Amino acid sequence: MGRAVAGAVAGFAALVAWTLMTGPAASAEDSACLLPRTGVHHSEGVDSWEGDYAHPVGDVKALMIFLSFPDSEPRLTPAEVAADHFPATGDFFRQASYGKFRLHVHPETRWLRMPHPSTDYLISRDWDARERTDYLRDALRTADPVVDFHGYDVVYLVADPDAPGVDSDATKVVNLASAVTVDGNPLHRLVTVFEHHPPDHNVLAHETGHVFDLPDLYYRPPAGSNADWDTHVGDWDLMGSQFGLAPDPFAWHKWKLGWLDAAQVGCVARTGITYHDLTPDETPGGAKLLVVRTGVDSALAVEARGATGNDRTTCRQGVLLYRVRSDRESGDGPIDVIDGHPGTSACAATSVYAPLADAPLGVGESYTVPDGSLQVTVTGRTSDGSWAVRVTVSAPGSRAGQGREA
Repeated sequence: MGRAVAGAVAGFAALVAWTLMTGPAASAEDSACLLPRTGVHHSEGVDSWEGDYAHPVGDVKALMIFLSFPDSEPRLTPAEVAADHFPATGDFFRQASYGKFRLHVHPETRWLRMPHPSTDYLISRDWDARERTDYLRDALRTADPVVDFHGYDVVYLVADPDAPGVDSDATKVVNLASAVTVDGNPLHRLVTVFEHHPPDHNVLAHETGHVFDLPDLYYRPPAGSNADWDTHVGDWDLMGSQFGLAPDPFAWHKWKLGWLDAAQVGCVARTGITYHDLTPDETPGGAKLLVVRTGVDSALAVEARGATGNDRTTCRQGVLLYRVRSDRESGDGPIDVIDGHPGTSACAATSVYAPLADAPLGVGESYTVPDGSLQVTVTGRTSDGSWAVRVTVSAPGSRAGQGREA
């Protein structure tokens, strides 16, 4: 284990930043549908992979470190806090990735005491960079003498949930402008966990998604506003709301992360009529995603969603459409779900955003873009649960076909 962590973090304040990264490589049979990576934070582009991000494929090791404070004696054991998040987080990703991504956590077995009271760090959602830097520096200095960081792609710094200065809204991933090397392991980002006990649903899965370059899909209203946070994607994909009824990642994200093969992604790049069968996003095997390029940095994505796996509590099943923009920053609407039933809502008692809870199209329903150049119609459903889809692409300004316009 390294003993020079103090030196490694001496200039830590200069290294902490919300940096702009580039993203993972993906491939399709037709490269016309590969949106380009742009310079925005967590771009939804899929034509390249940034090497600073570990690949969430195969066996990935995570380290969980538990931090206590002089102003509070922990009421829980590290094992009890670890059980708040695992095996649930690993199970979520194993299911979402069809077994292609296996996240293994090594939880430390004791609390490590930070040098200052929890209230001194002024922990909050919009944490001042200086206080956040002090916290990270102290956490690494405290842990390095007794913890071996070598070989871990993910590091969780878990604070005592009962400490008076801990604010659960401050749980997030901190990206480092330059990696800090501890025990020979370059750390590009750290997950700071300040959850209470029990924690928010799927919170660690959401934050771990950021570690692998997934953006926030929710909308954050300005201070003082009563606007809804979930207008972009509603219940769909936990990078929108970790409380959603259908938290399984969009097929676009599964493509981006390498969980879909090229043959499972269809690219519609020419005018005409094409027919496709889509198996539900939550189940392994079969075609998962249709992509229609709509601009230099934009595309329409089409996938099927079912009531199984991570989405067993979903409000509605069907064919889900959404717009993807690779030039939109994390938290600025990189994905917008298209409401297939704009006049209605569903599951108001349980949905995080009822107007989009019934967004998927059912058999016989269509969506036509406003200029008439593109129409997606659900023509049927097979006995094995696949959804049959017809895509009609015509010249802009013409009618792609008759059907529901949303």
